[in-house]
Amino acid sequence: MTIHTLASSSSGNCTLVSQGASHVLIDAGISLKRIKEGLKNMDMTPDDLTAVLVTHEHSDHISGIKMLVKYHKIPIFASIGAQNSICASTPEVAPYLSGFKVGTAFELGEIAMNSFNTPHDATESVGFTLDAGGNMLAYATDLGHISEEVFTAMCGADIVIIESNHDQQMLQNGPYPPSLKRRIASKQGHLSNSACGSFAVRLVDSGTRYIQLSHLSRENNTPKIAARTVSEALGKYGISVGQDIELDVASPYTAGRVYDL
Repeated sequence: MTIHTLASSSSGNCTLVSQGASHVLIDAGISLKRIKEGLKNMDMTPDDLTAVLVTHEHSDHISGIKMLVKYHKIPIFASIGAQNSICASTPEVAPYLSGFKVGTAFELGEIAMNSFNTPHDATESVGFTLDAGGNMLAYATDLGHISEEVFTAMCGADIVIIESNHDQQMLQNGPYPPSLKRRIASKQGHLSNSACGSFAVRLVDSGTRYIQLSHLSRENNTPKIAARTVSEALGKYGISVGQDIELDVASPYTAGRVYDL
């Protein structure tokens, strides 16, 4: 299994997962031009894609799908709730968009997919687990807290891509209006660095070998702060970054590390 995050931030999200001849995008929240550039780095084009999986209908996760289906006719999959929301806002994608019941497993070529509910202020927001080549990826961004369903689904994954959206002090002292601060910090908002750090401890205990921090806020976080907060949380339990776990931060605007499991 090969995993390559093309972009991850509040401005746009897109991750490529490959196994053999099967290539799946999780979200397409960046322009078709940027998607093509990211795929070119992997010697691919959009026509090589098997499918796109959508976590939810917010623009930073779906802004690229209209052009993807217009020019490349790629199948799109989303939860039934997200499907309804996307079709209402972007009816052009409806012929290419299939809805699934959350928790129903199916195969996309050589990649086995399952989904789980994530606590976020969207219509039936989900995270994904993808199994291929004897390895499992667990993926969840845009979640206000770690619910029991999220914990059960993600623990035990070989590699986890998880939101580390904001530093709590930066958020509270930052320029956002109070209503937006409350939304972000709510249990249906976004995961803080400290909450991510606490979950990272549990992930390592469950056998996770790689963690990539994702969906960082440009205004309320930095890669350095996110990595330090999560590393310190792990260190309190004797978990050494670089020895017991590999920790990385996804780049907001450029393609990041390629994981080849």
